[in-house]
Amino acid sequence: MDFLKHHYELPSALPTLPMPDEPSADFTQLKDFLGDAVKVSSAATLGGRISVIETFDHNDFLIADMILSGRDEIRQLPLTVNAFTIAKKRYRVILINRAPYSNVPASRMGLNDDEWLEKSRVIRLHHECAHYETLRIFGGMKNHPLDEILADAAGQLAAFGDFRADRQRIFFGLKGDQCDGRLSFHCKQLTTDEQREVYKAVDEALDLLEAPINAAPDHFARLKLIACRSIEDVLGGRHQRAD
Repeated sequence: MDFLKHHYELPSALPTLPMPDEPSADFTQLKDFLGDAVKVSSAATLGGRISVIETFDHNDFLIADMILSGRDEIRQLPLTVNAFTIAKKRYRVILINRAPYSNVPASRMGLNDDEWLEKSRVIRLHHECAHYETLRIFGGMKNHPLDEILADAAGQLAAFGDFRADRQRIFFGLKGDQCDGRLSFHCKQLTTDEQREVYKAVDEALDLLEAPINAAPDHFARLKLIACRSIEDVLGGRHQRAD
């Protein structure tokens, strides 16, 4: 039930936004290792500016993930996963890879390959910036369905100008209580029956969130709208646990 009840508490004293920048790290070692296969920049968020590392190949992305996370071995990730906000003691950094978002083909989005790759980059960057904002403003971030809705909403709005529930279902690979895409990665520790409960609840919540997300007056209002209400709250108690 944590997957349906999880939400963030609004701080009693909100910080001045945008927040001051955190110290930035030196990514020279990564540049030396990957050379022209990596681009280093930064992005402005409500949580302050954050460094952004962009790769252009999934294998380079996996290598960068290993180096930035301080691991000795590459971890294998599905092609639907091409971004992380990495929070280390010494630094925080966004790592993104240039690839179709959620491994969705351009034809399914009604775009040509170049258009979809650029929109994918915009979605991915704003998605990770939203995770960083919840970390700094609300004190946490999770690989959780609620966090993924919040982050993808920011990405959809930046890339398309609106949030659509059906578009989100495509990104999640979601069809009712079944999922064959990215959302399954974030629910992999659950049993099959528990996964189906979460998928069904998320599917219902997306329709209920579409209008409020699009009507929010600004980005921070949208963050509060999603982050401070659980999926269970969005459903208004209509969710019933399957026995």
